[in-house]
Amino acid sequence: MISATDIKKVYNMGLVEVNALNGVSVEIGKGEFVGIMGSSGSGKSTLLHMLGLLDRPTEGRIEIDGRKVLEMSDEEKGRFRLIKFGFIFQDYALVPELTALENVMLPAMAKGVPGDECVAGGQSYLEKVGLLERGGHLPSELSGGEQQRVAIARALVNNPSILFADEPCANLDSHNSRAVLELFSEINETMDQTVVMVSHEEWHKEYFDRVIRLKDGLVAEEIRLKN
Repeated sequence: MISATDIKKVYNMGLVEVNALNGVSVEIGKGEFVGIMGSSGSGKSTLLHMLGLLDRPTEGRIEIDGRKVLEMSDEEKGRFRLIKFGFIFQDYALVPELTALENVMLPAMAKGVPGDECVAGGQSYLEKVGLLERGGHLPSELSGGEQQRVAIARALVNNPSILFADEPCANLDSHNSRAVLELFSEINETMDQTVVMVSHEEWHKEYFDRVIRLKDGLVAEEIRLKN
């Protein structure tokens, strides 16, 4: 499903060049729950952003579902992301002026889904994350764990093939972190969605099928945890 070859990313910080990725090659199959791990500065989030087409590598190739995605125009990439991907970030990235339900509906609205179907879909996914009764509340009226579950519902509303999660538990306590990971695991198993998650917590490995560990912008090791 995802094939990345010799991905390099160089950031220019004034007169200094920072090599965030130094030639990373990864393969991620359909239905896998893959953890990208490593110490701070190892290139985890940078790799996720490359695979999710949120940024462009300096060098390398990426194919997703057999398509050479780096050859797409910006408009084509945007549409591809909207249809194929769901994103979850550690800071939730909810629109503060919108209710939980309205936040969840946004990707479906952007996709052009009719209004009544957007509402029905938003309510359905809020129910899946246990927050249907909180749909009329603003993000400021929700706990951190509830906001993250709203973000998960929003990421799922278009039924994406791939779910990208960048440190989704970073701002959560251990109880809410486990609840989020249990939900990811359920989504992965019941909906056959590919989940690619950046994490620095070793205990998260109990949920992953495989770990890709980065060090200094390179793949240091890959570990198969489940068959």
